[in-house]
Amino acid sequence: MKKLSVIIPVYNVERYLDKCLSSVINQTLHDIEIILVDDQSPDNCPQKCDEYARRDSRIKVVHKENGGLGFARNSGLEIATGEYVTFLDSDDFIDLYTYEHLYNLAKDNALDALYYKFRRFTNEAEAAPAEPIDKITLYKDDAVKGLMLDIIASEPSAKVDHKIQCSACTAMYRMAIIQEHNVRFHSERELISEDVVFNLDYLKYAKSVAYNNGEYYHYRINPASLTGTIRTDRMEKNLILYNYIKENINSWNLSKDLAEERNDRLFIGNSRSTISHTLQSDKTLTEKMEWFRLKCKMPIWKELALKYCWKKLPLYPRLFFFGCITKNYYFVSLLYSIKKVLQ
Repeated sequence: MKKLSVIIPVYNVERYLDKCLSSVINQTLHDIEIILVDDQSPDNCPQKCDEYARRDSRIKVVHKENGGLGFARNSGLEIATGEYVTFLDSDDFIDLYTYEHLYNLAKDNALDALYYKFRRFTNEAEAAPAEPIDKITLYKDDAVKGLMLDIIASEPSAKVDHKIQCSACTAMYRMAIIQEHNVRFHSERELISEDVVFNLDYLKYAKSVAYNNGEYYHYRINPASLTGTIRTDRMEKNLILYNYIKENINSWNLSKDLAEERNDRLFIGNSRSTISHTLQSDKTLTEKMEWFRLKCKMPIWKELALKYCWKKLPLYPRLFFFGCITKNYYFVSLLYSIKKVLQ
């Protein structure tokens, strides 16, 4: 058994793949297997994956029909043999000591899962290595339920929507739990934030989990995507995720009232992000206004206005939410513009 399986879905990342794989192949933890899942990539990535496998016996390649990120990760899980497993997106990279450091922390503390942080960058000159941090915050038994709530979203008064960065790429999981309970990803094409659901499905069975404050994962930001085409179905996808979590609270053995409150904030935060993305798109003012008012007529907004403690939200989210429930496009647009200036 290898100490760690690293699953890397690959799709249309020819420009970044060498950097990603170099960061994994040269890890100080050598006893790993690297699973490259070619999701029917239209560029030269399939050939590059095969070439890497010829050069390094630790690399396995899966070529599959395109099905998206979640299903690509599942294909990797089907053949993973490591004691622990983690995931890496093929346009990102990690610091060279990352997996040895995390594996040692997981083993020393008998962890079922270990979470850590990521650092965003737009060009590689910004992506300086981070210093390793040994300190962890430990969650055992019932405390894991509190972590699960934080993974959904924060409580109403918290300054941020998420106190825990929840990405499968910044976590290490015990493979035996995944195998025993057949934990798998949903398709992000059907259920956005598939990492949230995967983690909830997994943590239901975990007894000892920790969070490490190190930023060893470098997450690439593509500025061009911020001004892209409006995802006209994004708000509806937010609602699908909201309803899915609401319907599965009991299966995760979470407190219904607390989990629903966190789920409410998740929808509010996701929707604020969706609206902000639309405000900075290249659509016309008329198109933006029509889209905004149509989405804010969804019944969920009235429901949240009545049941959620939205007046406890920090100032900006509270005012933004007020603008949404009153369908006031100009107020929300002004808020967003002011925030951009102050950032």
